[in-house]
Amino acid sequence: MRNLIVFLIFVNFSIIYCEVEQKINKCASGESCIPHYECEAVTNITAKGRLTQQERAYLKSKLCNNIDRLNYFCCAGATQKENPKKPTNVNLPEPPNCGIYFSDNIVGGQKTYIDEYPWFALIEYSSGDRKKGHYCGGSLISKQFVLTAAHCNNNLPTGWRISHVRLGEWDVRTNPDCQYFENDEEMCNDPYVEIRVAQVIQHPQYHQTGAAQYNDIALLKLEREVQTNVWIKPICLPIDQSLRDLDYTAQSLEVTGFGMTETDFKSDVKLRVDIDVVAQNECKQFYGSKGVDIKNTQFCALGKDGKDSCNGDSGGPLMKFKKFPNSNIAYYMAVGLVSFGPSKCGLKDAPGIYTRISDYMDWIIENTN
Repeated sequence: MRNLIVFLIFVNFSIIYCEVEQKINKCASGESCIPHYECEAVTNITAKGRLTQQERAYLKSKLCNNIDRLNYFCCAGATQKENPKKPTNVNLPEPPNCGIYFSDNIVGGQKTYIDEYPWFALIEYSSGDRKKGHYCGGSLISKQFVLTAAHCNNNLPTGWRISHVRLGEWDVRTNPDCQYFENDEEMCNDPYVEIRVAQVIQHPQYHQTGAAQYNDIALLKLEREVQTNVWIKPICLPIDQSLRDLDYTAQSLEVTGFGMTETDFKSDVKLRVDIDVVAQNECKQFYGSKGVDIKNTQFCALGKDGKDSCNGDSGGPLMKFKKFPNSNIAYYMAVGLVSFGPSKCGLKDAPGIYTRISDYMDWIIENTN
């Protein structure tokens, strides 16, 4: 079997392409066929940049599979992950019951259309003196659960707590909301739905070290099930192992929220931005030089032209829209959660940090049953 393989070498956030015609090899005794980013022998070579002839020959000899453009290599001393059957007793929706909305609008602008990202949730905080505010975002993942970041439930001012989530919101100044188009047409949504949070389920190993957040993930159990409609729908999660193993390095993903803009004011209207996933070794190197340890349960993504996810988007979803291996239709899947990053948003070459949702799927499934 011979394939045309594209080796992607990431240097200073750029990509060097090296096309080689190469056969798929069988692994020797003591080796496992694993994704390239899990094999230290491979990442040590690719992290250096341009390959020597000897290094290129070595990679050719170790290539053992290519799945959805993801290269697998024979790696000594590594334990091959089992490919378990589909998890059972999963109380989470799957496509076409999640991650899909029907719109004829053109996607790509900074402001969203009124029907985009119907799973986005505004998290409401309240205090003992009846003050309210919205300081984090989240994603509806089932009729009774919202996924967000654990840090959204920590370091709160005295007396403040998470109290509700707001679903179906597009413009916080109006209710219901209407969007007007150049041809004098308008599109109006239903009034938003506000539901009390019955329980905050924070990951038991969440902790903060300086500015860094680890195991930064939490579930909000709603007091009642939400009725889904065109304005309120859940997003899909990587339930199957084939989805958990996908690598998004150098791919463009989407972030949405009501967060901070370049002028430091919160937006009244839901925004969107495209950001690119940075190679893990580059991410670790950048933050390692600043004394921050980036774990494999996290990944970096970099905004473009001063656009990035910022404080108000904490806990919001990092999303990929594509035709995934488990479906014959394209849909949105949440692959990350906004966790932390530079103090100033959208800095050139300063990526933000995201919680890698796939590494927490067993925990999510267990706590949503």
